[in-house]
Amino acid sequence: MRFIGYIAFFVLIFGGCAKEPKMNDSIVKVISNCGNSDIVVSDIKGRKKSDGFMQAQVIGENRSDSYQLLEYQVIWFDKEGFKIESILSKWQTVPAYANQPFQINATSPSTKASTFRLYIKSQKEVICEEQYDGQ
Repeated sequence: MRFIGYIAFFVLIFGGCAKEPKMNDSIVKVISNCGNSDIVVSDIKGRKKSDGFMQAQVIGENRSDSYQLLEYQVIWFDKEGFKIESILSKWQTVPAYANQPFQINATSPSTKASTFRLYIKSQKEVICEEQYDGQ
């Protein structure tokens, strides 16, 4: 069952990027305890708002039978690929209820942002060396 989730994840990641050419470099990393995560990302969106700031939205699902408090961090990059430093790029929390979807929304700290990278992990998780990044 978990294998099917990973296949769906690949299809959504690469299919979603193909629909939005400006977001080709966007990526979500689910940092899990050596690959045993029940957190699945199902949709990634990004857009420039009329005021010039970029907006990101990630929708995922907690496929476990227990509540998880997740932490996420959004790193914003300009069109040359340089990281935009900001105090807003700190780890924040989002609840993920058992067998329920969750949503993460973020707005860039600068109008110069053109892409982003988002990291997700369980709040009290010990991170091992393996990271799943869709590549």
